[in-house]
Amino acid sequence: MYDKNENLAFIHAFNNGEYDDEFDNELGSDRSRVIPSAHTTQASYNKPDNWRERNRIGLENVIQRLKSCIDSVTRDNSFNLELTHNVNSLWDQLMDNEEPIVWHEPIVDEYWGRLEAEIDRRKRLDNVTTDIERITIMNIEMKEELLDALVDIFRSGRATNSIEHIDFDNVNLCEEGIRSVSKLVEVSYQLCYLYLDHNRIDNMESARCLSRSLKSHTCIHTLHLTHCDLGSNPEILLVLLQSEIKYINLDNNNIDSLGVAKIAQYLESDPPIDRIDLDHNRLNDDDAIIISQALKRNTILRHLDLRLNNITFIGVKALLNCVFDSSSLNAISESNHTLIYIYMFPDLFPEGGNKSLRGCVDRLLELDCTQKILLALQDKESLLKYLANVPLKLMPEVLAFPLRRVVNQPQHKHFNMVYSMIRWWNMPMLYSYHHFDKSDTKRKRDDYILLSRKTIT
Repeated sequence: MYDKNENLAFIHAFNNGEYDDEFDNELGSDRSRVIPSAHTTQASYNKPDNWRERNRIGLENVIQRLKSCIDSVTRDNSFNLELTHNVNSLWDQLMDNEEPIVWHEPIVDEYWGRLEAEIDRRKRLDNVTTDIERITIMNIEMKEELLDALVDIFRSGRATNSIEHIDFDNVNLCEEGIRSVSKLVEVSYQLCYLYLDHNRIDNMESARCLSRSLKSHTCIHTLHLTHCDLGSNPEILLVLLQSEIKYINLDNNNIDSLGVAKIAQYLESDPPIDRIDLDHNRLNDDDAIIISQALKRNTILRHLDLRLNNITFIGVKALLNCVFDSSSLNAISESNHTLIYIYMFPDLFPEGGNKSLRGCVDRLLELDCTQKILLALQDKESLLKYLANVPLKLMPEVLAFPLRRVVNQPQHKHFNMVYSMIRWWNMPMLYSYHHFDKSDTKRKRDDYILLSRKTIT
Protein backbone atom coordinates (compact mmCIF):
# COMPACT_ATOMS: atom_id res chain seq x y z
CA MET A 1 0.00 0.00 0.00
CA TYR A 2 1.28 3.47 -0.86
CA ASP A 3 2.63 5.38 2.16
CA LYS A 4 3.29 8.99 1.24
CA ASN A 5 5.03 9.89 4.49
CA GLU A 6 7.37 6.91 4.40
CA ASN A 7 8.28 7.55 0.77
CA LEU A 8 8.82 11.23 1.44
CA ALA A 9 11.09 10.53 4.40
CA PHE A 10 13.03 8.01 2.36
CA ILE A 11 13.55 10.43 -0.53
CA HIS A 12 14.73 13.24 1.74
CA ALA A 13 17.14 10.94 3.56
CA PHE A 14 18.34 9.37 0.32
CA ASN A 15 19.06 12.77 -1.26
CA ASN A 16 20.98 13.84 1.85
CA GLY A 17 23.39 10.90 1.49
CA GLU A 18 21.82 8.66 4.09
CA TYR A 19 21.01 4.94 3.79
CA ASP A 20 24.53 4.12 2.57
CA ASP A 21 25.17 1.67 5.39
CA GLU A 22 21.69 0.19 5.10
CA PHE A 23 22.14 -0.50 1.40
CA ASP A 24 25.52 -2.11 1.97
CA ASN A 25 24.09 -4.27 4.74
CA GLU A 26 21.37 -5.50 2.41
CA LEU A 27 23.73 -6.12 -0.50
CA GLY A 28 26.32 -7.79 1.70
CA SER A 29 23.99 -10.03 3.66
CA ASP A 30 25.77 -12.98 2.08
CA ARG A 31 28.97 -11.49 0.69
CA SER A 32 30.39 -14.86 -0.28
CA ARG A 33 27.57 -15.16 -2.82
CA VAL A 34 27.35 -11.51 -3.77
CA ILE A 35 30.90 -11.39 -5.16
CA PRO A 36 31.11 -14.32 -7.58
CA SER A 37 34.45 -15.93 -8.22
CA ALA A 38 35.88 -16.26 -11.71
CA HIS A 39 34.66 -19.74 -12.57
CA THR A 40 34.49 -21.87 -15.68
CA THR A 41 30.98 -22.71 -16.78
CA GLN A 42 29.69 -26.08 -17.91
CA ALA A 43 30.05 -24.76 -21.43
CA SER A 44 33.74 -25.60 -21.12
CA TYR A 45 33.29 -28.95 -19.33
CA ASN A 46 35.82 -31.60 -20.42
CA LYS A 47 35.60 -35.38 -20.23
CA PRO A 48 37.30 -36.88 -17.17
CA ASP A 49 39.89 -39.62 -17.55
CA ASN A 50 37.45 -42.31 -16.42
CA TRP A 51 34.53 -40.94 -18.43
CA ARG A 52 33.57 -44.26 -20.04
CA GLU A 53 33.11 -45.95 -16.67
CA ARG A 54 31.16 -42.98 -15.28
CA ASN A 55 29.16 -42.74 -18.51
CA ARG A 56 27.74 -46.28 -18.47
CA ILE A 57 24.78 -45.62 -16.15
CA GLY A 58 23.92 -42.43 -17.99
CA LEU A 59 23.89 -44.19 -21.36
CA GLU A 60 21.50 -46.84 -20.06
CA ASN A 61 19.17 -44.09 -18.88
CA VAL A 62 19.33 -42.32 -22.25
CA ILE A 63 18.50 -45.52 -24.13
CA GLN A 64 15.44 -46.14 -21.94
CA ARG A 65 14.24 -42.59 -22.50
CA LEU A 66 14.76 -42.89 -26.26
CA LYS A 67 12.64 -46.06 -26.27
CA SER A 68 9.86 -44.23 -24.38
CA CYS A 69 9.97 -41.39 -26.92
CA ILE A 70 9.72 -43.88 -29.79
CA ASP A 71 6.64 -45.50 -28.22
CA SER A 72 5.06 -42.08 -27.65
CA VAL A 73 5.55 -41.03 -31.27
CA THR A 74 4.14 -44.36 -32.49
CA ARG A 75 0.88 -44.21 -30.56
CA ASP A 76 0.16 -40.50 -29.93
CA ASN A 77 -0.72 -37.71 -32.31
CA SER A 78 0.58 -35.16 -29.83
CA PHE A 79 3.79 -35.68 -27.88
CA ASN A 80 6.77 -33.91 -26.34
CA LEU A 81 10.33 -34.92 -27.09
CA GLU A 82 11.91 -34.99 -23.63
CA LEU A 83 15.34 -36.50 -23.02
CA THR A 84 16.88 -35.49 -19.71
CA HIS A 85 19.57 -36.87 -17.45
CA ASN A 86 20.53 -36.08 -13.88
CA VAL A 87 17.88 -33.42 -13.34
CA ASN A 88 16.91 -33.00 -9.71
CA SER A 89 14.37 -30.20 -10.10
CA LEU A 90 12.75 -27.86 -12.57
CA TRP A 91 15.80 -25.60 -12.12
CA ASP A 92 18.12 -28.34 -13.53
CA GLN A 93 20.03 -28.92 -10.32
CA LEU A 94 22.55 -31.68 -10.96
CA MET A 95 22.84 -34.71 -8.69
CA ASP A 96 26.13 -34.83 -6.81
CA ASN A 97 26.89 -38.49 -7.37
CA GLU A 98 26.76 -38.64 -11.16
CA GLU A 99 28.44 -37.11 -14.18
CA PRO A 100 26.81 -33.78 -15.15
CA ILE A 101 26.46 -34.85 -18.77
CA VAL A 102 26.04 -38.12 -20.67
CA TRP A 103 28.69 -38.23 -23.35
CA HIS A 104 27.67 -39.66 -26.70
CA GLU A 105 28.72 -43.17 -27.70
CA PRO A 106 27.83 -45.10 -30.88
CA ILE A 107 25.65 -47.53 -28.90
CA VAL A 108 22.82 -44.95 -28.83
CA ASP A 109 22.92 -44.21 -32.60
CA GLU A 110 20.52 -47.07 -33.31
CA TYR A 111 17.86 -45.63 -31.00
CA TRP A 112 18.30 -42.11 -32.30
CA GLY A 113 17.83 -43.50 -35.82
CA ARG A 114 14.64 -45.33 -34.84
CA LEU A 115 13.24 -42.19 -33.17
CA GLU A 116 13.99 -40.02 -36.18
CA ALA A 117 12.53 -42.59 -38.57
CA GLU A 118 9.31 -42.87 -36.54
CA ILE A 119 8.85 -39.10 -36.36
CA ASP A 120 9.44 -38.87 -40.11
CA ARG A 121 6.96 -41.71 -40.79
CA ARG A 122 4.20 -40.13 -38.72
CA LYS A 123 4.69 -36.77 -40.33
CA ARG A 124 4.32 -38.25 -43.82
CA LEU A 125 0.93 -39.81 -43.11
CA ASP A 126 -1.68 -37.69 -44.86
CA ASN A 127 -4.46 -38.49 -42.38
CA VAL A 128 -2.44 -37.87 -39.22
CA THR A 129 -1.46 -34.54 -37.70
CA THR A 130 1.62 -34.83 -35.49
CA ASP A 131 1.74 -32.05 -32.93
CA ILE A 132 5.02 -31.49 -31.10
CA GLU A 133 4.77 -28.70 -28.53
CA ARG A 134 8.01 -29.09 -26.62
CA ILE A 135 11.57 -30.28 -27.26
CA THR A 136 13.67 -30.71 -24.12
CA ILE A 137 17.11 -32.29 -24.28
CA MET A 138 19.12 -31.72 -21.12
CA ASN A 139 22.55 -32.94 -19.97
CA ILE A 140 22.90 -35.31 -22.93
CA GLU A 141 25.60 -34.65 -25.51
CA MET A 142 24.19 -34.14 -29.01
CA LYS A 143 26.63 -34.98 -31.78
CA GLU A 144 26.43 -32.61 -34.73
CA GLU A 145 25.25 -35.27 -37.18
CA LEU A 146 22.45 -36.41 -34.85
CA LEU A 147 21.26 -32.88 -34.24
CA ASP A 148 21.37 -32.08 -37.95
CA ALA A 149 19.30 -35.17 -38.79
CA LEU A 150 16.76 -34.39 -36.07
CA VAL A 151 16.43 -30.76 -37.15
CA ASP A 152 16.03 -31.76 -40.81
CA ILE A 153 13.14 -34.05 -39.89
CA PHE A 154 11.43 -31.36 -37.83
CA ARG A 155 11.89 -28.87 -40.64
CA SER A 156 10.37 -31.16 -43.25
CA GLY A 157 6.72 -31.07 -42.23
CA ARG A 158 3.80 -29.56 -40.42
CA ALA A 159 4.79 -30.69 -36.93
CA THR A 160 7.41 -27.97 -36.72
CA ASN A 161 4.76 -25.26 -36.63
CA SER A 162 3.36 -26.45 -33.30
CA ILE A 163 6.63 -26.27 -31.30
CA GLU A 164 6.35 -23.63 -28.59
CA HIS A 165 9.31 -24.50 -26.35
CA ILE A 166 12.85 -25.59 -27.29
CA ASP A 167 15.37 -26.41 -24.57
CA PHE A 168 18.86 -27.62 -25.46
CA ASP A 169 20.50 -27.37 -22.05
CA ASN A 170 24.08 -28.59 -21.60
CA VAL A 171 24.15 -30.69 -24.78
CA ASN A 172 27.63 -29.55 -25.89
CA LEU A 173 26.43 -27.37 -28.74
CA CYS A 174 29.28 -25.91 -30.74
CA GLU A 175 29.58 -23.96 -33.96
CA GLU A 176 27.56 -26.26 -36.24
CA GLY A 177 25.13 -27.13 -33.46
CA ILE A 178 24.16 -23.48 -33.00
CA ARG A 179 23.56 -23.19 -36.73
CA SER A 180 21.31 -26.28 -36.70
CA VAL A 181 19.27 -24.83 -33.83
CA SER A 182 18.97 -21.56 -35.77
CA LYS A 183 17.45 -23.46 -38.70
CA LEU A 184 14.92 -25.08 -36.38
CA VAL A 185 14.00 -21.70 -34.89
CA GLU A 186 13.34 -20.26 -38.35
CA VAL A 187 10.60 -22.78 -39.14
CA SER A 188 9.09 -23.09 -35.64
CA TYR A 189 6.54 -20.37 -36.21
CA GLN A 190 4.82 -20.74 -32.83
CA LEU A 191 8.05 -20.86 -30.82
CA CYS A 192 7.91 -18.69 -27.67
CA TYR A 193 10.75 -19.97 -25.48
CA LEU A 194 14.32 -20.86 -26.42
CA TYR A 195 16.77 -22.18 -23.80
CA LEU A 196 20.42 -22.73 -24.73
CA ASP A 197 21.93 -22.73 -21.24
CA HIS A 198 25.32 -24.34 -20.52
CA ASN A 199 26.49 -24.36 -24.13
CA ARG A 200 29.37 -22.71 -25.97
CA ILE A 201 28.60 -19.87 -28.35
CA ASP A 202 32.10 -18.83 -29.25
CA ASN A 203 31.89 -18.50 -33.04
CA MET A 204 30.86 -15.13 -34.47
CA GLU A 205 29.20 -16.47 -37.62
CA SER A 206 27.13 -18.96 -35.60
CA ALA A 207 26.09 -16.16 -33.24
CA ARG A 208 25.03 -14.01 -36.20
CA CYS A 209 23.06 -16.93 -37.63
CA LEU A 210 21.19 -17.41 -34.35
CA SER A 211 20.58 -13.68 -33.97
CA ARG A 212 19.13 -13.41 -37.49
CA SER A 213 16.76 -16.32 -36.95
CA LEU A 214 15.51 -14.80 -33.68
CA LYS A 215 15.19 -11.31 -35.06
CA SER A 216 12.95 -12.47 -37.89
CA HIS A 217 10.70 -14.42 -35.53
CA THR A 218 7.26 -13.03 -34.69
CA CYS A 219 6.33 -15.04 -31.56
CA ILE A 220 9.47 -15.75 -29.57
CA HIS A 221 9.84 -13.58 -26.47
CA THR A 222 12.18 -15.47 -24.11
CA LEU A 223 15.84 -16.37 -24.64
CA HIS A 224 17.92 -18.06 -21.92
CA LEU A 225 21.70 -18.03 -22.34
CA THR A 226 22.90 -18.70 -18.79
CA HIS A 227 26.27 -20.33 -18.07
CA CYS A 228 27.49 -19.72 -21.62
CA ASP A 229 30.62 -17.73 -20.65
CA LEU A 230 29.59 -14.88 -22.93
CA GLY A 231 31.65 -12.46 -20.87
CA SER A 232 34.71 -13.90 -22.60
CA ASN A 233 33.60 -12.45 -25.95
CA PRO A 234 31.75 -9.11 -25.65
CA GLU A 235 31.38 -8.80 -29.44
CA ILE A 236 29.42 -12.06 -29.61
CA LEU A 237 27.40 -10.89 -26.60
CA LEU A 238 26.38 -7.74 -28.47
CA VAL A 239 25.36 -9.73 -31.55
CA LEU A 240 23.11 -11.97 -29.45
CA LEU A 241 21.58 -8.98 -27.66
CA GLN A 242 20.55 -7.57 -31.02
CA SER A 243 18.18 -10.50 -31.54
CA GLU A 244 15.39 -8.13 -30.37
CA ILE A 245 13.91 -10.61 -27.88
CA LYS A 246 11.75 -9.15 -25.13
CA TYR A 247 13.36 -11.16 -22.31
CA ILE A 248 17.02 -12.23 -22.26
CA ASN A 249 18.52 -14.12 -19.32
CA LEU A 250 22.32 -13.72 -19.08
CA ASP A 251 22.87 -15.01 -15.55
CA ASN A 252 26.21 -16.61 -14.66
CA ASN A 253 28.16 -15.54 -17.73
CA ASN A 254 31.26 -13.95 -16.14
CA ILE A 255 30.24 -10.62 -17.65
CA ASP A 256 32.54 -7.80 -16.53
CA SER A 257 33.07 -4.16 -17.55
CA LEU A 258 33.87 -5.04 -21.18
CA GLY A 259 30.56 -6.85 -21.52
CA VAL A 260 28.68 -4.12 -19.67
CA ALA A 261 29.91 -1.58 -22.22
CA LYS A 262 28.17 -3.63 -24.94
CA ILE A 263 25.03 -4.06 -22.85
CA ALA A 264 24.87 -0.30 -22.19
CA GLN A 265 25.38 0.40 -25.89
CA TYR A 266 22.47 -1.89 -26.66
CA LEU A 267 20.11 -0.48 -23.99
CA GLU A 268 20.90 3.10 -24.99
CA SER A 269 19.55 2.39 -28.48
CA ASP A 270 16.10 1.86 -26.90
CA PRO A 271 15.56 -1.69 -28.22
CA PRO A 272 12.31 -3.66 -27.74
CA ILE A 273 13.69 -5.65 -24.78
CA ASP A 274 11.40 -5.63 -21.75
CA ARG A 275 13.59 -7.53 -19.28
CA ILE A 276 17.27 -8.43 -18.95
CA ASP A 277 18.74 -10.61 -16.19
CA LEU A 278 22.40 -10.11 -15.24
CA ASP A 279 22.26 -12.03 -11.99
CA HIS A 280 25.54 -13.45 -10.63
CA ASN A 281 28.06 -11.83 -12.96
CA ARG A 282 31.09 -9.63 -12.24
CA LEU A 283 29.54 -6.16 -12.33
CA ASN A 284 30.78 -3.37 -10.03
CA ASP A 285 29.71 0.17 -9.15
CA ASP A 286 31.24 1.67 -12.30
CA ASP A 287 29.24 -0.79 -14.36
CA ALA A 288 26.03 0.11 -12.52
CA ILE A 289 26.70 3.79 -13.26
CA ILE A 290 27.25 3.04 -16.96
CA ILE A 291 23.98 1.08 -17.10
CA SER A 292 22.11 3.87 -15.29
CA GLN A 293 23.37 6.43 -17.83
CA ALA A 294 22.23 4.25 -20.72
CA LEU A 295 18.80 3.80 -19.13
CA LYS A 296 18.24 7.56 -19.18
CA ARG A 297 17.68 7.13 -22.93
CA ASN A 298 15.67 3.93 -22.68
CA THR A 299 11.86 3.96 -22.69
CA ILE A 300 10.97 0.25 -22.89
CA LEU A 301 12.93 -1.81 -20.34
CA ARG A 302 10.84 -2.66 -17.27
CA HIS A 303 12.81 -5.36 -15.42
CA LEU A 304 16.53 -5.32 -14.59
CA ASP A 305 18.10 -8.06 -12.44
CA LEU A 306 21.49 -7.17 -10.94
CA ARG A 307 21.51 -9.41 -7.89
CA LEU A 308 24.65 -11.16 -6.72
CA ASN A 309 27.13 -8.77 -8.31
CA ASN A 310 29.85 -6.68 -6.69
CA ILE A 311 27.63 -3.58 -6.43
CA THR A 312 27.58 -1.36 -3.32
CA PHE A 313 25.42 1.59 -2.25
CA ILE A 314 27.22 3.72 -4.88
CA GLY A 315 25.81 1.65 -7.72
CA VAL A 316 22.40 1.42 -6.08
CA LYS A 317 22.15 5.20 -5.74
CA ALA A 318 23.15 5.68 -9.38
CA LEU A 319 20.35 3.36 -10.48
CA LEU A 320 17.76 5.00 -8.23
CA ASN A 321 18.81 8.46 -9.42
CA CYS A 322 18.24 7.23 -12.95
CA VAL A 323 14.55 6.64 -12.20
CA PHE A 324 14.12 9.59 -9.82
CA ASP A 325 16.60 12.41 -10.35
CA SER A 326 15.36 14.94 -7.81
CA SER A 327 17.86 17.71 -8.58
CA SER A 328 15.12 19.75 -10.29
CA LEU A 329 11.58 19.38 -11.59
CA ASN A 330 12.92 19.08 -15.12
CA ALA A 331 15.31 16.34 -13.99
CA ILE A 332 12.41 14.44 -12.40
CA SER A 333 10.39 14.79 -15.58
CA GLU A 334 13.28 13.50 -17.70
CA SER A 335 14.01 10.50 -15.45
CA ASN A 336 13.36 6.94 -16.59
CA HIS A 337 9.71 6.19 -15.72
CA THR A 338 9.52 2.85 -17.54
CA LEU A 339 11.88 0.83 -15.37
CA ILE A 340 9.72 -0.35 -12.48
CA TYR A 341 11.61 -3.43 -11.21
CA ILE A 342 15.29 -3.39 -10.27
CA TYR A 343 16.29 -6.57 -8.48
CA MET A 344 19.41 -5.72 -6.47
CA PHE A 345 19.14 -7.40 -3.10
CA PRO A 346 19.99 -11.08 -2.61
CA ASP A 347 17.08 -13.39 -1.89
CA LEU A 348 16.57 -13.83 1.84
CA PHE A 349 14.26 -15.82 4.03
CA PRO A 350 10.98 -13.98 4.72
CA GLU A 351 12.14 -12.94 8.20
CA GLY A 352 15.46 -11.54 6.93
CA GLY A 353 16.47 -8.18 5.49
CA ASN A 354 15.37 -4.61 5.99
CA LYS A 355 11.79 -4.84 4.79
CA SER A 356 11.16 -1.12 5.23
CA LEU A 357 14.12 -0.16 3.05
CA ARG A 358 13.24 -2.68 0.38
CA GLY A 359 9.60 -1.57 0.47
CA CYS A 360 10.55 2.08 -0.03
CA VAL A 361 12.74 1.19 -3.01
CA ASP A 362 9.99 -0.93 -4.55
CA ARG A 363 7.34 1.77 -4.10
CA LEU A 364 9.68 4.43 -5.45
CA LEU A 365 10.11 2.41 -8.64
CA GLU A 366 6.35 1.98 -8.99
CA LEU A 367 5.68 5.73 -9.11
CA ASP A 368 4.87 7.29 -12.46
CA CYS A 369 6.10 10.71 -13.62
CA THR A 370 3.17 12.61 -12.14
CA GLN A 371 3.44 10.90 -8.77
CA LYS A 372 7.17 11.59 -8.59
CA ILE A 373 6.70 15.30 -9.23
CA LEU A 374 3.82 15.54 -6.79
CA LEU A 375 5.79 13.66 -4.17
CA ALA A 376 8.69 16.09 -4.62
CA LEU A 377 6.37 19.00 -3.78
CA GLN A 378 4.76 17.58 -0.66
CA ASP A 379 6.06 19.92 2.04
CA LYS A 380 7.33 23.46 2.71
CA GLU A 381 10.99 22.63 2.27
CA SER A 382 10.37 20.99 -1.09
CA LEU A 383 8.28 23.87 -2.37
CA LEU A 384 11.01 26.33 -1.50
CA LYS A 385 13.65 24.11 -3.06
CA TYR A 386 11.89 23.58 -6.37
CA LEU A 387 9.68 26.68 -6.79
CA ALA A 388 11.38 29.57 -5.03
CA ASN A 389 13.06 30.73 -8.22
CA VAL A 390 10.12 30.20 -10.55
CA PRO A 391 9.03 33.57 -12.00
CA LEU A 392 5.79 34.67 -10.40
CA LYS A 393 4.08 34.92 -13.77
CA LEU A 394 4.56 31.18 -14.24
CA MET A 395 3.12 30.21 -10.86
CA PRO A 396 -0.44 29.69 -12.23
CA GLU A 397 0.95 27.33 -14.86
CA VAL A 398 2.87 25.33 -12.28
CA LEU A 399 -0.20 25.23 -10.04
CA ALA A 400 -2.37 24.03 -12.92
CA PHE A 401 0.09 21.31 -13.89
CA PRO A 402 -0.98 18.64 -11.35
CA LEU A 403 -4.66 19.25 -11.98
CA ARG A 404 -4.23 18.77 -15.71
CA ARG A 405 -2.18 15.65 -15.15
CA VAL A 406 -4.69 13.91 -12.88
CA VAL A 407 -7.98 14.90 -14.45
CA ASN A 408 -8.08 11.81 -16.68
CA GLN A 409 -6.52 9.38 -14.21
CA PRO A 410 -8.71 6.40 -13.26
CA GLN A 411 -10.33 6.77 -9.84
CA HIS A 412 -8.45 10.07 -9.36
CA LYS A 413 -5.56 8.13 -7.80
CA HIS A 414 -3.37 11.23 -7.47
CA PHE A 415 -5.86 13.59 -5.78
CA ASN A 416 -4.56 12.97 -2.26
CA MET A 417 -1.07 13.90 -3.40
CA VAL A 418 -2.38 17.00 -5.19
CA TYR A 419 -4.08 18.16 -2.01
CA SER A 420 -0.92 17.64 0.04
CA MET A 421 0.97 19.83 -2.39
CA ILE A 422 -1.56 22.63 -2.91
CA ARG A 423 -2.24 23.20 0.79
CA TRP A 424 1.20 24.86 1.14
CA TRP A 425 0.76 27.33 -1.71
CA ASN A 426 -0.48 30.12 0.53
CA MET A 427 2.92 30.48 2.16
CA PRO A 428 4.08 34.12 2.00
CA MET A 429 7.59 32.73 2.19
CA LEU A 430 7.16 31.10 -1.21
CA TYR A 431 6.38 34.39 -2.93
CA SER A 432 9.00 36.42 -1.11
CA TYR A 433 11.85 33.98 -1.61
CA HIS A 434 12.92 35.09 -5.10
CA HIS A 435 16.61 35.85 -4.70
CA PHE A 436 18.11 34.65 -7.96
CA ASP A 437 20.23 36.91 -10.12
CA LYS A 438 18.51 38.76 -12.92
CA SER A 439 20.93 37.15 -15.37
CA ASP A 440 19.43 33.79 -14.48
CA THR A 441 15.82 34.87 -14.88
CA LYS A 442 15.37 34.06 -18.56
CA ARG A 443 17.18 30.72 -18.31
CA LYS A 444 15.08 29.60 -15.36
CA ARG A 445 11.89 30.87 -16.94
CA ASP A 446 12.69 28.89 -20.10
CA ASP A 447 13.47 25.79 -18.02
CA TYR A 448 10.08 25.88 -16.34
CA ILE A 449 8.28 26.62 -19.58
CA LEU A 450 9.96 23.54 -20.99
CA LEU A 451 8.86 21.49 -17.98
CA SER A 452 5.28 22.70 -18.27
CA ARG A 453 5.07 21.90 -21.96
CA LYS A 454 6.64 18.46 -21.60
CA THR A 455 4.72 17.24 -18.60
CA ILE A 456 1.32 18.77 -19.31
CA THR A 457 1.21 17.20 -22.74
